[in-house]
Amino acid sequence: MIPVKKLSNGVEMPVLGFGTWKLKDEKCTEMVKYALDIGYPAIDTAQVYLNEEAVGEGIRQSSRKREDVFFTSKIRNRFQGYDHTLQAVEATLTRTGLDYIDLFLIHWPGENMYVPTWKALVRMCEEGMIRSIGVSNFYPEHMETCAQETGVMPMVNQIEMHPYLMQYEVVDYCRQNGVFLVSWSPLSAGGQTRQDPKTSALGNTGKIPSGNVMEDPVICEIAKHHGKTPAQTVLRWHVQNGFGVVPKSSNPDRIRQNMELFDFELTLDEMDQIRELTKKQIRIGDDGRTYRFLLLDELIAAGKEPKRDRFGNYL
Repeated sequence: MIPVKKLSNGVEMPVLGFGTWKLKDEKCTEMVKYALDIGYPAIDTAQVYLNEEAVGEGIRQSSRKREDVFFTSKIRNRFQGYDHTLQAVEATLTRTGLDYIDLFLIHWPGENMYVPTWKALVRMCEEGMIRSIGVSNFYPEHMETCAQETGVMPMVNQIEMHPYLMQYEVVDYCRQNGVFLVSWSPLSAGGQTRQDPKTSALGNTGKIPSGNVMEDPVICEIAKHHGKTPAQTVLRWHVQNGFGVVPKSSNPDRIRQNMELFDFELTLDEMDQIRELTKKQIRIGDDGRTYRFLLLDELIAAGKEPKRDRFGNYL
């Protein structure tokens, strides 16, 4: 039985979900169905992944009832702003074919549009189209502003976290304010592909420091002691820290292995050993304080109107 975390609004969210970044079309549908059929209780996607339709099909093809699947998606950056957010949530419902969304997140804070975006999500949560709302890649000042402007603190914050990067400032704030932390890229996978080319153009070199968590001698030794894989050991570290995890894989064996986290426990000394690794502070994705993007209206004004999907919604 996979544990759940009760969010601030009382909704129960599984601590383990199946991530779908870079999965597309039939392969995405196949892997989502497989993950659900072997026991994963949650699926994580985002509008920018361009796979919501395939994810929805995977949910329908699986043996799970809709109420037994916790579905999360995130608003694409270009759709931020009150009216565009309302339309974007409707687009996710249309593409997935679902009647409601369990959790919808603001993917990145950006500069000045996350507040009206948050207000739109608060409204749609109150209307029942979304059960829970949260953010991703937000710092304390962003979450504090959301709460001050609406009286509603984000229920979840999904951030980059792994043994080479513990975002202590964000972790401490979320723990103090009842915000459930979920780790994306929990195995420190993805490397350079996690960074947006636009970020590099703004002055970031785009170079990822060397180091592979899965080959780290500390991780490997702890894994050997428990008869587990390095990935299982790292995922267990997240869970014991009180974080949720959404590991992604297209390999059925690894998908199954990533579920096997709940039949062993790391010792306090082992937790401390891994905590020492976080001093490396190796970030493989963009930084929510500096990452910027163009909005839909700005793209249209610049003559770069996005394509539409088969339902007529902007991509």
